[in-house]
Amino acid sequence: MEAANLLTRHNEVCPLDVTIKIIDGKWKSIILCRLMTRSLRYSELLRSLSGCNRRTLSLQLTDLIHDHVVYKTINATCVPIETTYHLTKLGYSLVPLIKEMDTWGKMYLDNI
Repeated sequence: MEAANLLTRHNEVCPLDVTIKIIDGKWKSIILCRLMTRSLRYSELLRSLSGCNRRTLSLQLTDLIHDHVVYKTINATCVPIETTYHLTKLGYSLVPLIKEMDTWGKMYLDNI
């Protein structure tokens, strides 16, 4: 995320808003959850996201790569070429946060 994009609706840099911007997106949280346990090829990710189309997945992955939480490797020796997605060190640092948010969400749903 570029410094110029860190200004939020509050007209100031808010670390919480930065975090929310990174994980916000219809499929980003699910993509991150899938990659928490293992690296996945593009086709594996697509199959695991019922209702997500190729274009949307590509856009969401591009955002996550741009934000330095996901990286991809390309194996050009295979036909077709294999593209595999992995969490970065920063991406792995989101894992405890995502798990806590999931726990909080479950508690919230149980209480409303």
